[in-house]
Amino acid sequence: MFCSDSPNPRDPRAYADAARLAYARSGVVGPENAWYPDEQCAGWPSAAGQDRYAGPWNRPTASPILLIGNTGDPRTSYQDSVAMSRNLARARLLTVDGYGHTEFDNPSTCATTYEIRYFLAGALPRAGTICQQDAAPFPPPPRL
Repeated sequence: MFCSDSPNPRDPRAYADAARLAYARSGVVGPENAWYPDEQCAGWPSAAGQDRYAGPWNRPTASPILLIGNTGDPRTSYQDSVAMSRNLARARLLTVDGYGHTEFDNPSTCATTYEIRYFLAGALPRAGTICQQDAAPFPPPPRL
């Protein structure tokens, strides 16, 4: 659950301050992240986040991690995906050359194939693999 992943302010007014700061740092996309889903966590017990894992992130895992990063993700920069793949002990980055927050928002048959192989057999794509999205993120309107 998201609310147990991090400490969250108990005072709902703190989210207005966070939204102003987010706007100053990120423009119009920032405030949404301050209010949703965070603000709903104000009512959670303060102890809810005590069991969250806060690192270190470079510990070897039992299985390798498949990490997918879109080059045009408006919320999670591709550079952050690259950095995360380097910070995790056993991760492989699959690059999707396209737009959208997560590969699920604008699917790629290529990436989906690698995801299925990973979930069924633990198989990872070769290092440096790049997949294309199946469709443009903003297709032209249909002709009437």
